[in-house]
Amino acid sequence: MTTFSRRTLLASSSALLTPIAPGLKAAFAADGPAAKRDILVVAFLRFGCDGLTLVPPSDDADYIAARPTLSVRATGAQPALPIGRLDGVQLFLHPNMPEMKALYDDRALAVVHAAGIETESRSHFLSQDKVERGVADGEPQIKGGWLGRHLIARNLVLPGLGAITGAPEVDVSLQGYAGAVAVPDITRFDIAGGDINLNVIEAMHVGPEAAIASARAAIDTIKTVKSRLLSTPRAPRSESGYSAHRYSTAMKSIADIIKADVGMEVATVDLDGWDHHVGLLNFFPGQAREVSTALSAFWTDIRAFRNRITVVAMTEFGRRVEENANGGLDHGAASAMLVLGGNVNGGQVYGRWPGLQPKDLRSGDLAVSTDYRQVLSEILAKRRGETTLGAVFPTVNYQPLGLIRA
Repeated sequence: MTTFSRRTLLASSSALLTPIAPGLKAAFAADGPAAKRDILVVAFLRFGCDGLTLVPPSDDADYIAARPTLSVRATGAQPALPIGRLDGVQLFLHPNMPEMKALYDDRALAVVHAAGIETESRSHFLSQDKVERGVADGEPQIKGGWLGRHLIARNLVLPGLGAITGAPEVDVSLQGYAGAVAVPDITRFDIAGGDINLNVIEAMHVGPEAAIASARAAIDTIKTVKSRLLSTPRAPRSESGYSAHRYSTAMKSIADIIKADVGMEVATVDLDGWDHHVGLLNFFPGQAREVSTALSAFWTDIRAFRNRITVVAMTEFGRRVEENANGGLDHGAASAMLVLGGNVNGGQVYGRWPGLQPKDLRSGDLAVSTDYRQVLSEILAKRRGETTLGAVFPTVNYQPLGLIRA
């Protein structure tokens, strides 16, 4: 449960939200400039989601030869769902993702294939850290995460729930920004002891001191959430199409915060569990279905905010092209990204297809042909008003793919 005790409220209030000037209360409605910035949701398909199963080249001969039992075929009892071509290669969505296919056909969803970051590491944790910090092998280390640097570069002082992680701890990508808050379940965002303790603590914190003002801002955040969100009956989960799976729970929590209109601008959420070394066919189809369900239900749920929403789903690396002897796939390089939004030039596949012939592979992996930071840079520049991309990704030259409308 996301709770705050009387003892820890003062100590933690500066981490709960960006401190505000003494005597002022936090503002929760987005101001004028904020209304021009998209709400960015970053969904991390953590632990190596295989892009060649998520978005397979289903009738490619080299793909089928490398995966005689694991390839997702274009024909059969469960045929893959055809989308666009990339450099003449027909690509598909996994057959358990009909909702994503519908969003693609509606031009709300775009796919970027063979995306990733250049690294020799096949470690989940090292690669996740690099991706969330926005660095590749051989590049100098940078303080904080890429999202945190963006918020600092834009000099944004956001309200209490302006930057959140839907997990027990703030993700690395948001580190460096003092106002980032971990909110694993917004329905349990409260102080220990509930309203009785909250009222007592509020009465105890009166005065102009900065620490007291910060604590009161934390109290205001909790009270705003309780009044705007928790006091309003929530629509049944199934009404928007959410399932009982944890992916849907995570996305619904983000949607609830957006609909509460408390000034949230960036959010990260983990849709994890993609480390399929063994028995990929036992696990991947169900997870693909749940990702498709969760993202589609989220899109339905926040229909009133669609023109201000961009969602990007990404992973730290893909899997090897050739299947292993355990019916699974070992750690690889490039994967696929999904970009969903009201200002996405969807219905297209972006990037460059590197090929699956042995000469095209990178140590047996699908080669990275699009630096994932190019995708994020375009979103930040065109939808978040970022004008100093060098402060966010200092080693990357801005080369927009054209997948985002300004």
